[in-house]
Amino acid sequence: MNNKTILPYRLGLPAWAYPAWKNTYFSDRPSMLNSYAQVFNAVEGNTTFYGIPDQKKVAEWQAAVHGQDFHFCLKLPKTISHQRQLNTHQINIFLKAIEPLRPHLGPLLIQLPDYVGPQQLGFIKRLLHQLPHDLPQVIEFRHPKFFIQPELLESVFEQFSCGRVILDTRPIYRGDRYHPEVLSGKHQKPDLPIIPHIYNDLVYVRLVLHPLPEYNQRYIQQWTSRVASYLQSGQQVYFMIHCPNNLHCPPFAEDFHQQLMEKHQQAMPAMPALPAWPIPQQQKLI
Repeated sequence: MNNKTILPYRLGLPAWAYPAWKNTYFSDRPSMLNSYAQVFNAVEGNTTFYGIPDQKKVAEWQAAVHGQDFHFCLKLPKTISHQRQLNTHQINIFLKAIEPLRPHLGPLLIQLPDYVGPQQLGFIKRLLHQLPHDLPQVIEFRHPKFFIQPELLESVFEQFSCGRVILDTRPIYRGDRYHPEVLSGKHQKPDLPIIPHIYNDLVYVRLVLHPLPEYNQRYIQQWTSRVASYLQSGQQVYFMIHCPNNLHCPPFAEDFHQQLMEKHQQAMPAMPALPAWPIPQQQKLI
């Protein structure tokens, strides 16, 4: 995203190099990440969930977004978040690996498994204590009790300046559940209630849209209203568009932003449009 297009919030996708996006929305010249960053100002870095990147890879990422207003929201590796014992050694290795990206780091995304519940609050606090206080974090909880009794987490958010991830999977569970793309990906995204409370003025939303747009509109309308309200309240917003098939994510994100602009222009008159795709799109037939 060039410096002439400054959005009041961070909009991104769950990847930057999905193969089907190449030569459809983005180009690999000079790189898919560089091309992606010309449109979006954030990305959810799922790659770090599966392994800590080496020095060369981090240098490539850094070079690709140099001079851009861009944030990586990297997932904490599962060798840290999904272990029953705190792995301080892995934490230190990970933090050292991503240190060159500091100017471009958004909040670390700590995605906890569903077996981390109220009995593991000590583990959660010890983990947060090991992370840098000047690097924001957001936590995605999946244990059902944290949704039935969200007050159990109050001490975590009071002690640490982190945010709670809002995962909205309603479109894939309330839409056509038997769509083949939904069936192939639904097991990765739980059907959990939405906790709308915002902690520490840090908003991080993961909206999982249905491959068929007609099932998404009511939820997009709800979220454009909420995002407008968050921004008017001065809260920092990260909004990530997901879909069981990543192919649909770029146009869905563009649609979300367009509706945010159109429906809330009185509240946010200076909201600019997204930059054009690096790969020009064919005009839609009317």
